[in-house]
Amino acid sequence: MLLNQRLKLFRTSSGLTQQQVADVLGLDRSTYAYYESGKTTPDIKSVNKLLKIFNISYYELVDEPDPTAITVSDPSAESEEDNMHIYELSKAEKKLIVNFRVLSPNQQNDLLESISPEAFDGRKKRRKGSDEKED
Repeated sequence: MLLNQRLKLFRTSSGLTQQQVADVLGLDRSTYAYYESGKTTPDIKSVNKLLKIFNISYYELVDEPDPTAITVSDPSAESEEDNMHIYELSKAEKKLIVNFRVLSPNQQNDLLESISPEAFDGRKKRRKGSDEKED
């Protein structure tokens, strides 16, 4: 399967429109449509954002085996049940997740802290309390 076909597959499987993906990429819808039609290919910056949007690896996007993939059973690896697919979310949740994924780790932490500061405060207090007990 070609890159343009895989882009369309991941987008439709995620329940997103071309406009929604283009908005997150900061592109016109027609530019993104060219990616899916195979007229043009995304630049590396857009590819990185697409990987985050669709929550996939580079190797999944280009349909090649990952040379670093672990082939033996790894009990510490995340179970498939722990991974929620984006198409199981509401439209508002999809928009939030897609935009969250393209943020830097610091921006993600800042956003999470601004949404629920008491959750972060609670974790900090528990850590301090457990640190004091260990002394």
